[in-house]
This record gives sequence, structure tokens and C-alpha cells, in this order.
Amino acid sequence: MIMKKTIVSLVAATALGLAVTAAPQPANAVVWWVVPAIAAGIVGGAAVGAATTNAAYAQAEYGPRGAVYVQPTAGCHWARVQTASGALVRERICP
Repeated sequence: MIMKKTIVSLVAATALGLAVTAAPQPANAVVWWVVPAIAAGIVGGAAVGAATTNAAYAQAEYGPRGAVYVQPTAGCHWARVQTASGALVRERICP
């Protein structure tokens, strides 16, 4: 078992050494993919937007459907109340 670990560690060290000492490539600061990526994003966004648009959604009438009931407040209001621990909490105060 010790021999296997030794061989594995030697192979890993050799691979790391070869990777570090390999001939370095010159730096290339040209970012050629930016313009195609922006164009693809615009075209893809337009395609997805067109595909997800629903004609029924565009013609929807916004308004209440059915009866709307409003609960009378009878003078109730919300106020910040300090608890015994000093924390501020919102409570509904009704006379």
C-alpha cells in the first residue's frame, strides 16, 4: 500500500512539474468573443421574449372579477409599540 501511494505521489509531482515548466504561451489580451456574445444575447432575448408573449395576456382586462368586499376599519390604525424587551413592533390599535 505504501508503494502504491509513493508511485501515485511521484506521478502527481511529475505531472505538476511538467505543467509548470512547460513553455509558457504569450499573453493574448484580445477578447474576440465579446461582440458575438452581446449579439447572441440580444437575438436570444428577442426570441425568448417573442416565444413567451401570450396574446391573451396582452388583451387582458385589469379589474376586479366578482364582488369586492372591504372591511371597515372603525378607526383602527397601525402603530409602533415598544415591547418590554425594548424592541419596536407594529400592532393594530382599535378604540
